[in-house]
Order: sequence, then C-alpha cells, then structure tokens
Amino acid sequence: MQVPVEIKLKTVQTQAGEIEKFELLEQGELTCKGETIYLRYTEAKAGAQTILKIKSAELLLTRRQGQLALQLNLVEGQQTNAKYKTAYGIISLVAKCTTYKYEPLTETSGELKVEYLLYSGEELLGEYKLELQFKA
Repeated sequence: MQVPVEIKLKTVQTQAGEIEKFELLEQGELTCKGETIYLRYTEAKAGAQTILKIKSAELLLTRRQGQLALQLNLVEGQQTNAKYKTAYGIISLVAKCTTYKYEPLTETSGELKVEYLLYSGEELLGEYKLELQFKA
C-alpha cells in the first residue's frame, strides 16, 4: 500500500555548544510492509532524497544529496555504526540512541521522537533531537 502523506520534521542539533533548529514540511509517500513503515520524500530546498524505515523500536535513515550519502541506524540504548559518504571517501561514525518513541496513530499516520549522539571515533560531533509527524 502506497499512500501520499504530509511529513513534518523538526530537528534540533547541538554542536560545540551551538544550537541549530530546522523544520521542514514536505509531501512524501508512505509504504507499509507488515509492521514496518517506509517514508520517502525529497527536500524541496536541498534536493536531498530521504528514506525513513520505521519499526516499533528502530529507525533506519538514508539520505542522499548529490555525492553525499548518510546511512544511520538508530535503536534505543544501543550504539550503532553509521556511514557518511562524501566526494572524498567514506567517514565511519557511531550513533548512540538515547531516546526512541514511535507512536502509530492510524494506519497512515504517526509520530516519532528520537534523540541520539553522533561520534567520529572518540570525538562527539553533536547531539540530535528529531520530531517527526506524518499523516495521509
């Protein structure tokens, strides 16, 4: 089942003590496969293509923009490896998910709140908070 949806995403990122807030509202597509929700959308401003694979306790985020690509897997309470592909090569990252709350509201709507820390080696790159809402 593929359904057009409205996607609202709020992001707060803290890097080196600096806080940045982003908000986007996009049209996308929702696909349900069993207990898994797939959201696909393209950011109008940046042209980045994003796929979110949402499960009850796990998020897989894939984002592509030109030669840049990020693949991030988030599971509450776990550290997971992430890859950030640039024109200069692949950067290995580690994500530590501290909060994961997914609430399906209907078959075609839901809310997701995720907080995670992103590291390169031992260095903390930033703290991220995502709030996602989607509805048909």
